[in-house]
Amino acid sequence: MEPVVIACGGCGAAIRIRHPEIACRRVCLRCHAHLTRDQDSVCRQSLPQQAISALEPTADQTERQQSSRTRHVPREGKWMARPAGILLAALLLATGAMLGALTSPSRSAASRVRGESPQAGPDTAPAQSAPAAELPPSPTLLAMRTTTNEGEDVKMAPAAGLAQAPPEPPRFKVKDEQGQPVVARLHGQNEGTTALILPDGQLGFPNMLVPTNEPFQPFTAEELLERLQKGPLGDFQVHQTPHYLIFYQSSHAFAEATGRWLEDLYRRLLDAFRKHEMAAHDTEFPLVAVIYRTERDFRASKRVDPEVQAVYEIGTNRIYFYETSEQDKNAPEVSALRKPQTVVHEGTHQVLQNIGVHPRLSAWPIWLVEGLAEYCSTPASSRKGGKPTWDGLGMINGLHMATIRELEDPLSVAIRGDDAQSEALVREPGKPLVECLVRKTHLTPTEYALAWAMTHYLAFKRQDDFVEYLKAMSQIPPLEPRTPEDHLAEFRKVFGSDLVKIDKTIDRYLKNLAKQKGYDPMPFYAATYEQSLPAGLLKRAAMVSQSPQMIQQWVEEISNPLGALPTWQALPFGTRQQALLAVEQWMKGH
Repeated sequence: MEPVVIACGGCGAAIRIRHPEIACRRVCLRCHAHLTRDQDSVCRQSLPQQAISALEPTADQTERQQSSRTRHVPREGKWMARPAGILLAALLLATGAMLGALTSPSRSAASRVRGESPQAGPDTAPAQSAPAAELPPSPTLLAMRTTTNEGEDVKMAPAAGLAQAPPEPPRFKVKDEQGQPVVARLHGQNEGTTALILPDGQLGFPNMLVPTNEPFQPFTAEELLERLQKGPLGDFQVHQTPHYLIFYQSSHAFAEATGRWLEDLYRRLLDAFRKHEMAAHDTEFPLVAVIYRTERDFRASKRVDPEVQAVYEIGTNRIYFYETSEQDKNAPEVSALRKPQTVVHEGTHQVLQNIGVHPRLSAWPIWLVEGLAEYCSTPASSRKGGKPTWDGLGMINGLHMATIRELEDPLSVAIRGDDAQSEALVREPGKPLVECLVRKTHLTPTEYALAWAMTHYLAFKRQDDFVEYLKAMSQIPPLEPRTPEDHLAEFRKVFGSDLVKIDKTIDRYLKNLAKQKGYDPMPFYAATYEQSLPAGLLKRAAMVSQSPQMIQQWVEEISNPLGALPTWQALPFGTRQQALLAVEQWMKGH
């Protein structure tokens, strides 16, 4: 017969029996009760070898058990101890079986962290490794059955405290990017890919898993600061706030302003989600922001698309941006507005993925990811006096309102280049705009405005449904794939299937927003463009728009990849007629 684990009828201890057929020859090492054939069986299936070893008493445990032989357990106490003993043994067996399953041969895979055989010790699991793709799911507590005196089969749930406590994620010994051994924690696993989270908050993808019982200890701000200053950020100055380490090569004033915006954002987001009973928690890791002095320095370090002005890296858990750009002179007012917007936009991504709302590597629809970031990052206009700053959560975004107005009003675009892709600025024929947006996997600059509009409407007019939707999104496990069809089905499940009706409702909502007091419309920009082409040709174009996003997309669309770096400018005017006159004179060479 195969080994089994039984629960002692006297004290409830979990005991492994190699030969069940001779159980009557043994006594419990804890209370010395005789073990009989009809002893309660915890599990009749064969045990993995590692699970068996995990349940074996150590020499110290045996000595302590032998020293307690004189302890007396009343008969009624024995009957009370049996169900608790069965539950305890089941928990031990589940944990042992999970570790025992991690002993199969390894497979090679690309990795940023390496599995390491841990030193033997009381807090370290047996030094056996498993392929990262074969990690078993965490054990769960299952309801048990017992029999009443009348012979009725009754279902018994585990103790309430134990049933509600989530199992602690498995931990593993790895080497970090500096080659130092650290304890990492399981973050997610799907289809052969395993993601671990390291003590500095970075994610790693190992090719081998080495289990350990050592605790996972996130770095403190001081530990992380010392570590990063010895690495590639050693040339940066540091501005520290309660939740952030801000490494900067910018001006100190901009670093301080960044710290104020980010701390205010962090507090407001936590308060907002907790107010609506979402399970938001404080960040486990110090949050890192890196500020380059110029756009040129930023792009030399980060290989991103030309339209990307800042980035939140999910892998490193850091945000990167810059203070100044050679392009600031093209539209200085817009550049000033976008500085706080850019910082808070990327900061929103970072905060949401560190407080339990948007699990890192969890596949959310792109409209929600960017719509929430834009909802949280409305800038305050500098025309009200003083330097541009952040306006807070859920404010009316004048930049986006101007874009949406022009999407619905073609007359607002006075002059466009013949090669501009106008079809990119309109809805997909035959489908509601909401459906097109929910199914998107990439957003153009103008579609960021649409994502903001839908998020703003749902947050203000469908608040309960929106909270329910966010709660459902927060439960998507890391690395679990989702298709556009999945996103659409989830949206319809919460908000309803009549997407045409939602389209019309959002449209009316935006028209009402434009009439609200305090809404500050954008000026009319006269945008001019020049680019030198091969064979000595010069391309010139101009347009009038209230939307900086529309101008940005227009510049990208008409730029010839074979030409030189284009130069363009957007100057603000109080009325459309003034802006039209300016571009007409420019086109005539005046």
